[in-house]
Amino acid sequence: MVPVFRKFKREDVYQFAKWGEHSDPRFYQYNFPFETKAEFDDWYEMKQKWIFRKVYGLFLDDYPLGFITIKNINWFKKQAELGIAIDPNHLNEGYGAQLLEAYLEYVFRVYPIEKMALRVAVFNERAKACYEKVGFREVRRQIEVFEEQGYKDIVLDAYPDLFQLVYGELCTEFITMVVEKRVFLSERQSAE
Repeated sequence: MVPVFRKFKREDVYQFAKWGEHSDPRFYQYNFPFETKAEFDDWYEMKQKWIFRKVYGLFLDDYPLGFITIKNINWFKKQAELGIAIDPNHLNEGYGAQLLEAYLEYVFRVYPIEKMALRVAVFNERAKACYEKVGFREVRRQIEVFEEQGYKDIVLDAYPDLFQLVYGELCTEFITMVVEKRVFLSERQSAE
């Protein structure tokens, strides 16, 4: 069966209860701690803010293998950011690249977006390779606050060479990557 790219529906988010869990504390923030329907509904509502966010997914027989969110849309500058997550049970199976390709194809053809950006932690080499595969290129590196502060001590103890405390907040190096519409679409066209 071939995975299908489409917009998320409310009932799709309940499938996240079946997602695997990351055992590496650097990725704990991608685990879904939700247990109730209300928690899943709240997550869905937060991801569906029309003007600023939309969430899409890659589905295999109605099971969400991963999701991708457009955020921080700047309609004036014609640019946005994205975030992506893949079910830990399906990492290293190529679904991340499939989801990104389908998503960028859709966004660049439907919305007046000329440039898409994302941030990836420098230690997340698997994700960085996936982003490069679909055309993202590195534009900047900088130390930033790590998204998940709840596991600060665990992460810092396990990876003292990758993390540091700055004014009491866990920080690490992030890479900003971008892909431009004209480059992405021309590469896809020449591959056909």
